[in-house]
Amino acid sequence: MAANSAPCEQCFFCRRGLQNLCEDLQFNNGAYAEYIRIPSRIVERNTYRIPEGVSYHDAALIEPLACVLKGFEETSPRPGDTIAILGLGPIGLMFVKLASLYGCRVIAIGRRRTQLDRAEAMGAHELVRADQHINTVEAVRNLTGGRGADIAVEAVGKPETWHWVLDMVRRGGTLNFFGGCPNESRVMFDTNLLHYSEITCKASFHHTPAHIRKALDLVTRGDITSKDFVNSEEPLANLLEVMRHLMSHNGHLKTAIIP
Repeated sequence: MAANSAPCEQCFFCRRGLQNLCEDLQFNNGAYAEYIRIPSRIVERNTYRIPEGVSYHDAALIEPLACVLKGFEETSPRPGDTIAILGLGPIGLMFVKLASLYGCRVIAIGRRRTQLDRAEAMGAHELVRADQHINTVEAVRNLTGGRGADIAVEAVGKPETWHWVLDMVRRGGTLNFFGGCPNESRVMFDTNLLHYSEITCKASFHHTPAHIRKALDLVTRGDITSKDFVNSEEPLANLLEVMRHLMSHNGHLKTAIIP
């Protein structure tokens, strides 16, 4: 199982444990082929033998799971914390699963009934359907006695929803702007709210080799499995049809492409 990047381990950021921000981070994106040549640095520093009992479907989840695991850790959660997770695609659902495994109370926020059902199956305690008839921020605050969530995670990637998570977190709480917005997006936040409520803002990007190894351990133990995230399988020859389907259908999970 080869990760899609490897740091240099020598630059300013690598020496400070920030390998995801490496000044010479080598990427190897794309794998829609029968064979792929892995750069030597990735082979040496971020490639792992798939343990017995772990399927290819499971192993393919390790890279996105490592990104989510890094983001989750950076919010400094504690068992019993209330975490509001906005956005219930595969990434948001991974946050739901990790938070549930960690013993947190999870409020899952999504637009579709199918997404909410999946979140509930993965351990979400409360569900909020975000649509034009519901004030999502108010719904989250009502579920927390008006105080707001201890942690709020944005897994959508829209400036509008970045604002929502700020408004649904409690004083002294932590945000993670995990969803990357389109290029040149801008947001304007209430500086009084950030300052006087002591809101901690995080924005997590990519993963490190350490998080890849942690994600592999989670998958190997069976804490995260492909059955929760992969809902179809197609041969490589059908890739174009799969991509067209993804472009025209929202709410889809993951398709395993088998050469």
